[in-house]
Amino acid sequence: MRKQFTLVLTIILAFLHLSTPTLYSRRTLVIYTYDSLLKWGKEPEKVWETVFTEFGKRYGCEVKVRTFPGAREMLLALIEELRTLKSTRADVVIGIDNIMVFEVKREELFSPYTPSNIDELDERLVASLDPEHYVIPYDFSVIAFVYDTKYVTPRNLSFTDFYDPELASTLIVEDPTLSSTGLNFLIWQILFYEKVLGRDWKEWWVNVRDHVKVVPSWGDAYDIFLNEAAGRHIVVSYGTDPAYSLYFYNSTRYAASLAHRGLRFKGYAWLQIEGIGILKGSQNKDLAEKFVEWFLSKDVQRYMPLNQWMYPANKLVKLPKVYEVAINPYKVKLLNTMVSSEYIEANLNRWIREWKEVVAG
Repeated sequence: MRKQFTLVLTIILAFLHLSTPTLYSRRTLVIYTYDSLLKWGKEPEKVWETVFTEFGKRYGCEVKVRTFPGAREMLLALIEELRTLKSTRADVVIGIDNIMVFEVKREELFSPYTPSNIDELDERLVASLDPEHYVIPYDFSVIAFVYDTKYVTPRNLSFTDFYDPELASTLIVEDPTLSSTGLNFLIWQILFYEKVLGRDWKEWWVNVRDHVKVVPSWGDAYDIFLNEAAGRHIVVSYGTDPAYSLYFYNSTRYAASLAHRGLRFKGYAWLQIEGIGILKGSQNKDLAEKFVEWFLSKDVQRYMPLNQWMYPANKLVKLPKVYEVAINPYKVKLLNTMVSSEYIEANLNRWIREWKEVVAG
């Protein structure tokens, strides 16, 4: 009798073992993100495989990632899907920052979720991005002017320097209506003019609009910047870019500069925080929650510094030595601390509308 029971139990367990992957393989976790995510390291395919494919193997599901040229373009596409189709296939969205979070919450796109490993994250980032946890931070850095010292004399570049048409003709900026980098740059420029200089922010765009090159995404901008023949040797990017330069070229050829006022070279910066969230209508909430925790874990966060070229949100990750030449966000004057999130939210649509009008001339 005992032998029969053991045999039956063994058969049942074997059946469960075989059928469980089959059951989960029918489920597909769909992730929306931007196309430059984790693509700037030495082995981008290997990192992508580790982050996404490995998760699928662990939980017996298929992971499909849909990428967009820019994070803001991704968000607009998601909103359009929900408005026209009343649904979306996406379960998880990666790339919602501390500006786009206003739209996410206004449109009621996400469900709040507090991951079990949230204590591993920098609490300042969590509180600044979204204390209600609709969006959880995974990386951060300050926006900066990044320039090639082979063509541009090293100096503390600031906004008014670009009133020189020759210098402005070397600058690439991202479209704030499509790019999260571009939108954060616009906020940085507006707040520096309004809160530091006490001047109309539109003044800068009037002076540079005929000379700067506006492109759809950060990836587009950086491709042009790296193409020396294009003659655009200054790009709106991040304060971590000097670390990228040191890592890949063993030099600080690519330097970064923040805004300053007159001869006072104290850097005024805007901190961009990127986050991950779960769609309210997800049919795979359990898998989505597991993925969020996976993405925030040290196992994945350790790839941020040398593949995403942003500071990781997870405090347990040790920064590589090249980050000694990056701009430390906590050692500069952050304009984020000079205004409330309510102030930005209340003015954001007007600023974007006015930017379109000014650039159009």
